Amino acid sequence: MKKVGDSTMQHLSPFGEASERGSRIRATALSEHEKGTIAHRLHINMLGAGLLLVGLIVEWVSVNQTEVSQLIQAAAALVVSVGLFGKAIRGFLANPTRDFTEQLVALAILAAMAAGDFVSAALVPLLLDIGHLFEERSALGAQTAISRLRSLCTRQATVIVDGKEHTVSSEALARGSTVIVRPGEIIPADGKVISGHASLDQSPVTGESDPNDVKPGDAVYTGTINLDGVLHVEVERTGPDTVLGEVIRILREVEEAKLPVVRLLERGASLYLPIVISLAAVVLLTTGELSRFVTVLVVACPCALVLAAPAALVAAMSAATGQSVLIKNAAFLERISSVDTLILDKTGTITHGRQSFDALTTVGGFGSTDALRLAAAVAQGSRHPASLAIANEASRQALDIPQAHAYQEYSGRGVEATINDVVVRIGRASWLRECGVEGIIDNGTAGAWIAQGDTAVGFVSLFDRARHETEQVISDLRALGFSRIVLLTGDKETAAQRIADQLGLDKVVAEVLPAEKLAEVRREQQCGRTVLMVGDGVNDALALSAADVGIAVGGRINDVALGGADVAILSDDLTRLPFAVRLADRTRRIIFGNVVGGVALSAGLLALASLGVINPLAGALLHNAGAIFVVLNSARLLDGRQVHDTAAETGDGKISRAAEPKQRDEDLPDLARH
Repeated sequence: MKKVGDSTMQHLSPFGEASERGSRIRATALSEHEKGTIAHRLHINMLGAGLLLVGLIVEWVSVNQTEVSQLIQAAAALVVSVGLFGKAIRGFLANPTRDFTEQLVALAILAAMAAGDFVSAALVPLLLDIGHLFEERSALGAQTAISRLRSLCTRQATVIVDGKEHTVSSEALARGSTVIVRPGEIIPADGKVISGHASLDQSPVTGESDPNDVKPGDAVYTGTINLDGVLHVEVERTGPDTVLGEVIRILREVEEAKLPVVRLLERGASLYLPIVISLAAVVLLTTGELSRFVTVLVVACPCALVLAAPAALVAAMSAATGQSVLIKNAAFLERISSVDTLILDKTGTITHGRQSFDALTTVGGFGSTDALRLAAAVAQGSRHPASLAIANEASRQALDIPQAHAYQEYSGRGVEATINDVVVRIGRASWLRECGVEGIIDNGTAGAWIAQGDTAVGFVSLFDRARHETEQVISDLRALGFSRIVLLTGDKETAAQRIADQLGLDKVVAEVLPAEKLAEVRREQQCGRTVLMVGDGVNDALALSAADVGIAVGGRINDVALGGADVAILSDDLTRLPFAVRLADRTRRIIFGNVVGGVALSAGLLALASLGVINPLAGALLHNAGAIFVVLNSARLLDGRQVHDTAAETGDGKISRAAEPKQRDEDLPDLARH
């Protein structure tokens, strides 16, 4: 998307500068209330961690200050446990009872304190809350995406009433109203052009990379940007009835339909808690030994199991951040192993998102160099994307550009200038024919015709090229087990098919709007496939949210796409995509190892404690050993080189993903157009 100088446009542009990326993402991710809540919890955790560290230092420096150090450690445990105790009590009193994990951990903290193990009493709730923060963060994206879309829809509009201009909110527009849209302004409602010509950037809504030249009678959409020219638009749909309004409605439905991530321990905690309490009570009643009773409670909290996912997630988040990958939803780590189908957006995702010079076909005996020199001379007088592409190619070839003057741009049609007293034009075929130029045909290819006087000189074809690393990335993803790769785009069929042929993709679905992208994702899912959707714009938000896993890609990610995605790759380097998949696979394997180790340790310690083999102190030490194992095992994720080089492989070197589709394409109706 071009910058057009208007401050409003700069605010809404999905293509922000890299220096603004961090602040923009933070603004997208959290509201002020959410920022305050998370900051408060982080401050408490930092205070508790600091007190615990001070207590350990005092104990290490002076063996005579044991009581002081334990007092400080106890204070640390109380600081980080207050919130957990409150949640546990509310969960216990609720009807039906909930928050079993918090109840179990609260009980274990009390037992650890009774045994004098204040380190465990502080570390367990501290790490558990950090894990919760990551999990809760994933639920905020859709709400923010909807908020961003609303801000895109709710703009000021200039409406014409009785021949006079009035500024009103776009929400106040009524069907049949006439609005005037000047260069750099956003179309405030869906409608039809009744006068004027202009080029519109529709990529945020339709995904089409080519600027769309509109004329009287053409349809325009809310949220698209007028690059040049003045348009008078008759309003046909406003608010929730517009294309973006439909996106907001469906996005809310999609997000509400998604099930929350349910942690493994939480599933079994409702049974585990009463079993542990019953076991401790039986031990106390049969032996009469309070020490053995306390030992059972100390080792009962499966800290290694509780920390299995949070510790690995923290390490994975750290490794991902170092590679410009933001994991927003922990479900990504859980679901990615079952994904067998990859759906890719084209414009701005696997391509650069801008038109570049492709080829020059000359007519009438003109040389290609001479034709390009003429076109570049005229193109220098315009900021239209086609003109910029032509001028850039001439600059790349270091051509000697002739002097031109009397520039005149015709919005949405073309530009002309005078060279050596002869008018030279570049632009649409229909416009050049209107100017009396002969030999012009409309070949349906993106680009511009060149004419000298009334004679056609040649045609410059333009193409949104694939990123240089895309072919290797596709190969890597195939090796990682993606058996089906689909290109899904709002761009023209010819441009999409050319990219698909170049990359060897399995299917192309072109010229679709956001709701149709959503329908295509659901169609793949109804065919029994598990879908990873990769995109970058407003037009991808629905598909990103509906897919089993959604990844927003690019250093210029649209805020709405960011809100709907599980993962954001904050770089234009597509090699981060297979890295993210490998990281998720490796994280799942490490979590599985943590869980197995945690279950084995908890069962063993409960048996030893019940039999009186270990006392509270030994139980606490062994208990901490399990937590240390989990942390150290999870820390292996911090080595990014292993993530790049290692994947969960089967015998043939590929990741084992989902089984064959349960249904074939022909078994289902074509949902993409309904």
